[in-house]
Amino acid sequence: MPPTRTANSKPLLASSRKKAPVSKTKRPSTPPVDPTSDEALLALDSTCAVSPDMPTSVAERELASLARLAQAQQARLSRIGITADKVDLLARFARRLGALEKAWQKARGAVKLTSAQRKLREEAEALDAKLVAGGRWGCRKDASAQQELSRIAEGSGLADTIQDLRDLVAFWSEHEADLGVTDITTKDLRRADALADALEDAAANEASDADAARALELRNRCFWAADELAKDVREGGRYAFRDQPKIAAKFVSRHRMSIKRRSRKKTIAAESAAAPELGPVE
Repeated sequence: MPPTRTANSKPLLASSRKKAPVSKTKRPSTPPVDPTSDEALLALDSTCAVSPDMPTSVAERELASLARLAQAQQARLSRIGITADKVDLLARFARRLGALEKAWQKARGAVKLTSAQRKLREEAEALDAKLVAGGRWGCRKDASAQQELSRIAEGSGLADTIQDLRDLVAFWSEHEADLGVTDITTKDLRRADALADALEDAAANEASDADAARALELRNRCFWAADELAKDVREGGRYAFRDQPKIAAKFVSRHRMSIKRRSRKKTIAAESAAAPELGPVE
């Protein structure tokens, strides 16, 4: 039986009714772009597309080593802003750089070259290595020569190999006196010039191949993006451990430090040669 309405009862006003809360559907947030992805790398400044200033294999090892060092010292690094996420990103950059180097080598190998051009390329790369190795030995006491060899050895690709050969011929014309302690012959130097000329067309094919060009650009961009992050971690590590010099000294690039040492020796040698000799005091 429905309830009877009394005199004192009042109808419930519509305005006094509580409205059910309107549920707001949240739009899914766009996930952040992975800094190691193709999308992020291709969005970097065009200056990041230039060749690395050290062999990629060396850079990969240094990045991985730096990431392990930073992980081991994470407690102190976190206090100055070098977070675990940043260190993890550094490790991912190391792996990505290695993968992109392999992709570049694979794409480069797929470039359509004649069998004769491939043989010439292999011969040029072997001769390039021979001329550099001879310089490392024959001019081992010449800091300036070692610095020049490091500059020549940078980069990769057929165009770089051709330029290496031309630079090495010029290098050995300046250090001809040191050829005697190496197994390099004048025939090797003449062959280097001939190979550089013969491979010009093959280098143009490699440069014009879209897949190889993209693979090389991604590799280069990844190197410089990783290098920028590594610099931040290294500087942070040296600051965080400034009271522990032995640990702080580990936060450096060994490759670049060796180049700096050779450059410093070259400067000291040049200054010593320019300084006037002091005669005996009377």
